[in-house]
Amino acid sequence: MNLLQSLRHSGQSIWLDGFERSWVSSGQLQQAIEEDGLRGARSNFNALNLAIQGHAYDRDFTTLAQQGMSRSAQADYEYLLVRDLQLAADRLKQVHAHTQGRDGYVQVDLPPDTLFEPETAIAAAQKIWRAVGWSNLLLRIPATRLMLPVIEQLLRQGMNVNATLVFSLNVYNQVFDCYLRGLEKQIQLGKSVSNGICFVSFAIDRLDAAINPLMAHSEISFGMIQSRLLYEHYQMLCQSESWRSLPKGAKPLRLVWDCTDIPPKFAWHYIQALRVPETVMLPPSLLEMYRKVSLLPLKLIDDESDEQMITSATEILMVLPKKWPNYEP
Repeated sequence: MNLLQSLRHSGQSIWLDGFERSWVSSGQLQQAIEEDGLRGARSNFNALNLAIQGHAYDRDFTTLAQQGMSRSAQADYEYLLVRDLQLAADRLKQVHAHTQGRDGYVQVDLPPDTLFEPETAIAAAQKIWRAVGWSNLLLRIPATRLMLPVIEQLLRQGMNVNATLVFSLNVYNQVFDCYLRGLEKQIQLGKSVSNGICFVSFAIDRLDAAINPLMAHSEISFGMIQSRLLYEHYQMLCQSESWRSLPKGAKPLRLVWDCTDIPPKFAWHYIQALRVPETVMLPPSLLEMYRKVSLLPLKLIDDESDEQMITSATEILMVLPKKWPNYEP
């Protein structure tokens, strides 16, 4: 049993960060689904850009030119993106059906230039949702104050959302409230609550890059501490009255551990420490390196250092508002 299979066996879903046409057309994506238990994928601009430079899309560009559809670089990009999302969503549809909509998603970020105003973000989300046309599409939207109403509006409309750049319990709760209101709207419209879903993506690598240098004990990862607190909070909310009162079929607000920017030499520590059920892992690097190893037992922080770890974390939380006034613990 390799690392990917071990994580899947422990109840964690693995999603691929970055795929492009050759991954789908060559059967690599299907192989990863069938043999490694891959449960989702994310369209990544960098992966697409490298594939374009490697001539993987030459046939598409030829077709666009011959049919007179090549109007601009933006239009060509949107054409390639939508086609990739459709093909990947088709490959993941069986996972989506088998897990009753808990997994099997292909996710995409909204264009950065649409995130300055709620109206433009909603319009962009609606456009790509209609263009792709698959129910297992997942829209990645940053959970900023400006975009929280957008997240709620899209959930009210029955779209799937991954709220990204969540770093605190407070913001997690705000997304949870948006999700509840979105589900309540679906109930009012007489629709099933099982048709939509929302995830929360915790960018552990970015948090550690900003905060770990402030901590007295550099071997302790603040992101690890925060992820443990978030997971405990997730479990508590799943047992709350507001959640238990929803109709059967509503899917919990699962956590996505985004470790895509963690250096490979630290990857094993993060992956093994974050191996908890009902979460999603976006591991760093491609899947090949994880097929060659098994999951070795590892406990990063022993029981004796727990108290010291919490003390360090508390001290940092007291300092953060002074360093970053907009930080919400």
